[in-house]
Amino acid sequence: MASSLWQASASGSGSCSSWLSSSNWPLLPGLPDDIALLCLARLPRTVLLSLRGVSKAWRKALEHPEFYETRVRLGRTEEWLYVESWNAGTQKVSWFAFDRAEAKWRKLAPLPKKRGFPAEVFGRSSTVLDGRLFVVGGKAGISGPTLRDLFIYSPLSNRWSRGRSMINTRHSPLVSVLNGKLYVLGGFDCFNKPMIASECYHFDKDEWTSVESQGHPCLPAPSWYCHGWQPLWQGLLLHNKDFYCSYKMDDSRAAVKHYDPNTGKWELRKPTLKALLRYGLSTVLGGKLYTIDWAAGRVRTAGATGNDWIQVKGLEELPWVKIWMGNPQMVGVGNTLYVVKRGLQILGIELSAAETTQDWFEYVPAGPGVEKEEVISSQVLAT
Repeated sequence: MASSLWQASASGSGSCSSWLSSSNWPLLPGLPDDIALLCLARLPRTVLLSLRGVSKAWRKALEHPEFYETRVRLGRTEEWLYVESWNAGTQKVSWFAFDRAEAKWRKLAPLPKKRGFPAEVFGRSSTVLDGRLFVVGGKAGISGPTLRDLFIYSPLSNRWSRGRSMINTRHSPLVSVLNGKLYVLGGFDCFNKPMIASECYHFDKDEWTSVESQGHPCLPAPSWYCHGWQPLWQGLLLHNKDFYCSYKMDDSRAAVKHYDPNTGKWELRKPTLKALLRYGLSTVLGGKLYTIDWAAGRVRTAGATGNDWIQVKGLEELPWVKIWMGNPQMVGVGNTLYVVKRGLQILGIELSAAETTQDWFEYVPAGPGVEKEEVISSQVLAT
């Protein structure tokens, strides 16, 4: 077994002794630290969160970026669902992570507060890159200034760190990872006027550069979070390279635009992709688009081109009206569609390879005040 573990390590960046603790005590008595780390990398995430408290050496090893890369090489990463929510009772914005193995929600550490801004920050946008959660921009209260902040969340440390601030202040921008870089496109200024200025974050250099965003979608400013808050547009990434934005134009017609990071241009796509917006809730799972048809109470799927939409069978009896009234978000994890609605109630729809439903299940978390959590955004993060 040790031999196979070592081979897995050798296929990566080599020995990890250079970044492990210089302590005279080994991570696991009787084993070289390289092998001990490979053993730890195979453990479930919930166990790793507890092991951080064993010693400073363990905490340093588990929080190092190379540890995440080791889990990737071993195929031991686990996908968790992360949601941003707004609580109308506490007037706070929070982040929660759903542990699929234990079917429970875990509240993340709060984002660092900025001195001089007592108001809650709205209008942050998020995405994931290299096993971390990135949160950018925002607006301090309804009438406060817009921000340039970049916060980076590490799941294994349950801590937020500050990255280099953006070039421009903005709230509610379109955000996606393209070509291994974080793109922040458009957004709104402190007066809720649309912005075209866009930029790109180079994680390895911790620096921002300006990018073109010609033909940027003309998006309406979002309403501030309240009971029944609804998103007015949606961004989707296909095949880790194609970024689309679905929205309504001034004449209320549906439109879908595609952004090309190589040219910095947005272009309108074929009408068949307008179904992304028509039903209001879409996601990508296994390279296919899935969208909810609220009017008919159906889930439909299509290929990456948006053609040949077909109905996913077996879901007709789900309480679609109740789900819709809960202002839901939808993401795809593994072979499951997760719909999260008000109160952090989560519906899991497991799909077979033949596009038929094997099972569906619902979790209703307990906890005082959680029924007032309005889901703002959702992400899937593997660590």
